[in-house]
Amino acid sequence: MQDTKKELSLRDVGYAQAGVADTLVSLAKYVMGKVEGYPADLPSEARAELVEGYQLRWHENNPPKVYAVIGDHYVLATDEQIKNKKVEKIEVGAAYAFSYSSQEFGKLKNTNPALHDIVSKVRERVGTYCSNRLGDLKDAAMALLKPDTKGTRTTLDFTASMTKIFTAQEKSVKVKQGRGDTTANGDNYKKAVAAFWATYK
Repeated sequence: MQDTKKELSLRDVGYAQAGVADTLVSLAKYVMGKVEGYPADLPSEARAELVEGYQLRWHENNPPKVYAVIGDHYVLATDEQIKNKKVEKIEVGAAYAFSYSSQEFGKLKNTNPALHDIVSKVRERVGTYCSNRLGDLKDAAMALLKPDTKGTRTTLDFTASMTKIFTAQEKSVKVKQGRGDTTANGDNYKKAVAAFWATYK
């Protein structure tokens, strides 16, 4: 039977890659609008939601593996072992690896070092993947905050630059104060800014 799949050209690859980049920019804009203070700040709740999505994607790309339990050892199960109901088996993937709390995972190293080694590798791979995706999203958001370097670039005078800085920091103070940072105080910040302008002008 003839293969009907079209071979990609570099033009196709370039178009697809550009589409991926556009999608990432759109997602970064959405997060910036939904999460106050992002990308400078990312609350733990928002981070947890993003990581949950990253873990789901990793799971889709890396299906769980079935291990046969042979004594104290865990080996990748053969087709025969998978079919054999008498063989003890365990399925390890992202969901299983992160079903352990930090305390439980720590104890596993002593109670079952062989299983701990397998789970540890999965957790490490997933953790790295999620960290990289968080980095991709933040880079896209940071790029959106940079001034447009195409064409004529507008240079802000000192007053405009300070106003921009103070406005950005006012948002940051609100976020940090809401998260319980005792060093952040919105009222005091406004007074400090007012004092600055009163002295400078």
